[in-house]
Formats: sequence, structure tokens, C-alpha cells
Amino acid sequence: MSEGLSALQRSVLDKYRSLAESLHDLDDTLVQLSRDKDTNPEQVLAQMREIEVKIALVGTLMKGSVYSLVLQRNMHISQK
Repeated sequence: MSEGLSALQRSVLDKYRSLAESLHDLDDTLVQLSRDKDTNPEQVLAQMREIEVKIALVGTLMKGSVYSLVLQRNMHISQK
């Protein structure tokens, strides 16, 4: 599969893989927290809100990067 991919495409796929692994780790942590009886729900909720903001920021940056690449590719193609 990676034979036909450019270095940039491989890099983007690596970033998505890394993000997926991080989300799986987050899921594992949430499962552990749900099993822990000493966990304060308000603290967990506050931490989750912080994580949600960071994930939203990463998602926005990724969308912007993909949009920029598409525009660059279209400009490159139209110049040929």
C-alpha cells in the first residue's frame, strides 16, 4: 500500500495512526477511571473538557492542513 504513496501522504497517514493510538489509550484510561471507585466525577469531567478542547483543536488543524494541501495540489495541476 505504501509503495504508491508520496512522503507527505505517508506522513499524514502516520499522524492519523498516531492519533488513533492516542484515542485508544484514552479509551483504556477512561475504562480504568470508570472502574475506580475513588475517582471524583467532577475532576474527571473537568479533565475531559480540557481533552475535548485539545482534540477539537487538533481536528481543526488537521482539516486546515488537508484543505491547504488540496488547494496547493489544485493550483499545481492548473498550472500545468
